[in-house]
Amino acid sequence: MKKKSANKSISSELFAAFLDGNVTVQELQTILDALSDDPRLREELLLALDVDEELETNTSDPELLPMTALAAACTASNYCVLECEKFILRRHGINFNAQRLLGQSVDKGRQREKGMALHAIGQDLEEMGLIVRRLYQCRMADIERALTAHEDVIAVVDGGELTGDAAAEKREDLLTGEDPDHAVVVLGCDKGAQSIMLYDPASGRGKITCPLEQFEDAWHDSKNYLVTVTTQEEMNTYIPKPIDLSDVELADDLNDLREAIAENAHEIWAESRRKEGWSYGPRRDDVLKQTPDMVPYSQLPESEKSYDREMAMKTIKLLRKLGYDLIKREETELYRVLKQRLEHSGEEFHCRRCGNVIYKHQVFCDKCGLELKIIWD
Repeated sequence: MKKKSANKSISSELFAAFLDGNVTVQELQTILDALSDDPRLREELLLALDVDEELETNTSDPELLPMTALAAACTASNYCVLECEKFILRRHGINFNAQRLLGQSVDKGRQREKGMALHAIGQDLEEMGLIVRRLYQCRMADIERALTAHEDVIAVVDGGELTGDAAAEKREDLLTGEDPDHAVVVLGCDKGAQSIMLYDPASGRGKITCPLEQFEDAWHDSKNYLVTVTTQEEMNTYIPKPIDLSDVELADDLNDLREAIAENAHEIWAESRRKEGWSYGPRRDDVLKQTPDMVPYSQLPESEKSYDREMAMKTIKLLRKLGYDLIKREETELYRVLKQRLEHSGEEFHCRRCGNVIYKHQVFCDKCGLELKIIWD
């Protein structure tokens, strides 16, 4: 975490480098001297270390899934996903009104000004009666399986990498960054020719062929995200493919949260069954609508509790995998600073004394040293 210094003799860049461990011996001595002379700087250092410790986990971060990334590289209007969905509707012979489809997608928050989030892809098709699945961490074998089963396949890729020409892809600077910003429909794969056939709304030609390696590089940036589409008549055996959470580890102090989620999940289930007319019985009886699980969570056998606990823990892990962090609410100075950072991380203000850019979590202006508490209060 880069923290701005409240000490006039220490620049914000030097203080940030110190926090990151990237200073020379001479620079370190300068900072140590400043810390010994300035109590405000010592307070700031302690707070910075506390915040870093709060935000870090005891393990390395998992590989996050870009659930909220926007597929939007097609046109100036950012409708590449809708173009793919319309292409699929035509393939199935389903009539639709393009303007109405767009309007409904916008009204329901799926199509946004800058594109469509990955998790929303295919929801328009669901409303048209098609069966949709959204899958991360896929492989080419998953694409081949879907095509063999006559399913439609939307892949999210890095549009810039997908359009790189054969000569340019050899340059080291071509495949940089990870920006899953474009949707295409996969039409076929020729392993012999090492090529893949796509419907690409951004190409101007519709159907294109590109090198398989180039597609795989571009597809990797979405963590190999696929949306498969089929009809009720053509749907084959359903094979579950949950997100792999094996690289997500949680702190031990989340056990209480796990238990709370597990118990509440059971309460929700029991309430739903009760409204359907179910009640307690020593054995499950679908005719009488009786089940031995209609008891408080504490009275469930350990086998049933284990199921609820596993679902709760995987839910917490999924939140981390999708890029969310859990911060326990506590009425402390540290919590106040963390909350301000989350709520105002993108806002800039200006010091009324010197005009320097300041942020909501700062205590002092790092340029003139003005105490900012009166401004925020």
